[in-house]
Amino acid sequence: MRTLLKIFLALLLLIAALIFFAPASLLDSGLARASSGKWRLAESTGTLWNGSGMLTHAQGAVLTPLRWRFEPSALLGGAARWQLLADQTTPRLTGTLTFSKKGVGLDGLSLHTSAAVLQPLLPPEMVQALEGTLIIDAPSLLLQEKSQEGRISGRWQNAQMVFQEVPVDLGNITFNIDSRQQGSHSTIHNEGGAVSLDGQFQTDTSGKPTRGTLKITPRPDTPEALLQLLSTTGQPDAQGSYILEME
Repeated sequence: MRTLLKIFLALLLLIAALIFFAPASLLDSGLARASSGKWRLAESTGTLWNGSGMLTHAQGAVLTPLRWRFEPSALLGGAARWQLLADQTTPRLTGTLTFSKKGVGLDGLSLHTSAAVLQPLLPPEMVQALEGTLIIDAPSLLLQEKSQEGRISGRWQNAQMVFQEVPVDLGNITFNIDSRQQGSHSTIHNEGGAVSLDGQFQTDTSGKPTRGTLKITPRPDTPEALLQLLSTTGQPDAQGSYILEME
């Protein structure tokens, strides 16, 4: 009996050790599954309960470093929850990450990073550089295998880009994304810059664009090189704006 008890206790200790020292890479596999492989956790170190890594996109964008700490109290509700931690530096990502039967939940998400991290997501033949500060907030976002639900608001401050070799000052851009199971609807506007932007876009459940219209209105000081570019890429309207249709 004592031998069996010793074996049982040894097994319990082994299981506890395996759980306690579970590698941080397990978070990567869960995130990849919930986002259909779009988002990954690279260079993960530490454990599942207290560790760090780099949030990356499948197309090569390295968004921000991450640090996390497990919150055991969420287990009482049948979920696993981590607090995302960061210093007051840029880039940084804070909020709460929850794995449950519903999917991956992100609550109180706040991302501060450089706009340059998004350049790998854009066609290199069209966009050669991005500058400025990107701030994204998502009060509540649910990621599932084939859809995501929630709202995202963002600001691109001091937005600068090189579009088809032409430098463009876009001022301060604001955008909002409303995601539902059937797809998402997005709006974009700006203040200041060389042109005025007013756009609306829709995507399907996979994130693929289905419809979109971007109205670009030149300002009195719009550079001549940019005007020439707009005349070749957009459809002029009666008010002197250029319309880009995306279908």
